Amino acid sequence: MTPLTRYVLFVAALMVVVGVAVNPDRFRVSALNGDAVVSRKPARDIPSMASAPSHVWRGVLGASAIDDGPQGDLTATGGDGRITLWQLPDEKPVREIDAGAGFQVTLVRFVPGAAAVAGSGLVADGTGSIRLFDSATGSEIRRVDQQEPVVFMDFDLSGRYIVFTTLTTIKVWDLVEDRAVSVVSKTSQDAVGVFFLDDRYVLQSAPVSLYDWKNRKNAAGLNDIGVVDVKKVNRDLYAWLASNGLHTLRSPYGTREFVPFDTQGIAAFDLSPDGRWGVFLKRNKTMVLVECATGLTVQTVSFASQPEGVSISRDGANAFVVYGEGTVEVFGVGNENVFRKVRFQASRLFEKLWAGIEDVAKRRPWVSATPG
Repeated sequence: MTPLTRYVLFVAALMVVVGVAVNPDRFRVSALNGDAVVSRKPARDIPSMASAPSHVWRGVLGASAIDDGPQGDLTATGGDGRITLWQLPDEKPVREIDAGAGFQVTLVRFVPGAAAVAGSGLVADGTGSIRLFDSATGSEIRRVDQQEPVVFMDFDLSGRYIVFTTLTTIKVWDLVEDRAVSVVSKTSQDAVGVFFLDDRYVLQSAPVSLYDWKNRKNAAGLNDIGVVDVKKVNRDLYAWLASNGLHTLRSPYGTREFVPFDTQGIAAFDLSPDGRWGVFLKRNKTMVLVECATGLTVQTVSFASQPEGVSISRDGANAFVVYGEGTVEVFGVGNENVFRKVRFQASRLFEKLWAGIEDVAKRRPWVSATPG
């Protein structure tokens, strides 16, 4: 065995030992509770969640908003005066977009059918704004300013129309004509609006109601749910977290389902794209993974400090836990993510080893870093 080979093996073994000592949970994923049965299916049929984050994104000052790209290639976070784009497995941002001084981005959304990302929120002078940026260059391509802070927004499938909620109204805005084409008063202070049923209606929460925005009239149905929180998981799945449990509705022309369980102490939630499971962030520094057919908790993850929000990626493979101090933790979900960080760390290890070999070659000219 040559000195160079012994050097490489020694460095590799040393880095593995140090890595396990620093983070013993790196190669471990929380298991579910034995052979417990959930909704007449073994618990192993419900995906597990990693006990520790696979990646940590830092420096997202005032982070309170996150959205996963339609292709799953990018994730956007919003904060104080900027929108940041990320791409796993990198832990450094792909791009930082200057959203404007004094502009607090409280919600981010990728624009359907366009290589663009939008941020909404409030400006330092107390007004509101929605700003669209080219996701490749970061340049601003459109702005919709309002007299009130914008607390929520949702795009239609074409990306032409946006429905946004201010303090007192819900508006549908035509981005091509740059004007409001429909305006409706909010049913309550906490209500927000999203597009519903192939974008034909605006669904308003708290309490739930439907509005035909093209014909400018109220529509019947869904007005019997008292809502605490609403989540548009995707164009085919909507969920409401009420005091008595979880309500889900599949669109278009789907069925409403209700699962009773204790919702006290839940600060935020999101569901998987298929609606089989969800993550519920509690105010006691824990997050539970729940099987939605029964409302039973199958796993609990604890945190050192209280997160502010949680979001599941569009493919259901990751849960993003957002902290207000500027950190986003990425938790892998499902068996396909068990070795995600292992592969990532192995890639980093190989890069460091190769750099070490090249360094030895430079200091010892008779050792070649190129095979052969």
